[in-house]
Amino acid sequence: MKLMLKNESKKQLHDFSKARSQILNENTSFAVQEAYKTLRTNVRFFLQGDGCRKICVTSGAAGEGKSITLLNLAISVAQAGEKVLLIDADMRRPSLARLLEQKATPGLSNVLAGLSTLNESVRKSVYPNLDILFSGDVPPNPSELLGSESMQKMMDTLAKEYDYVLVDTPPVNVVSDACIVANLLDGVLVLVRQDRSRKDDVKRAVQSLRLT
Repeated sequence: MKLMLKNESKKQLHDFSKARSQILNENTSFAVQEAYKTLRTNVRFFLQGDGCRKICVTSGAAGEGKSITLLNLAISVAQAGEKVLLIDADMRRPSLARLLEQKATPGLSNVLAGLSTLNESVRKSVYPNLDILFSGDVPPNPSELLGSESMQKMMDTLAKEYDYVLVDTPPVNVVSDACIVANLLDGVLVLVRQDRSRKDDVKRAVQSLRLT
């Protein structure tokens, strides 16, 4: 048992190390940068109109790369001069703080539970125009917090301060958190990973989101 846990820990470290190498930077290939610019443009046209654009990213199953994709989309949008807030609402298995090698607390769960304020929890990133609200302490009741009045009030407040609010949520086929958050947003991106995502999982994820 100890050996299995040790090996799992090493695999997780390897996965995060690999993901960090995929974060957009000056050495990122032209093709990858252009792909995110295209995604940025598509999101902009999909969410036409004035005011803050609020979207979340989810997937059918775990391990499909939604968090690194959302982080890179946030960086790309911020590079275009938009004021962006990135929120890690995957409070069960948060990853943005580990990807960026930052402390996760205080964060979203602390704000929703009334244990800290937005001013105390939202942090400037190393990327111009991009702020981040990490997940915070792992709560016993993520779904209840995400569906609370505090979450609604927080999103209303943030919409007045940012051009984009991008939210990372758990896989929709695993828990209902993404469906709960989707009701507060303008749109949802469902990530599909080539050679990994299963067609049935993707169909089930989209159907679940359409029923919210």
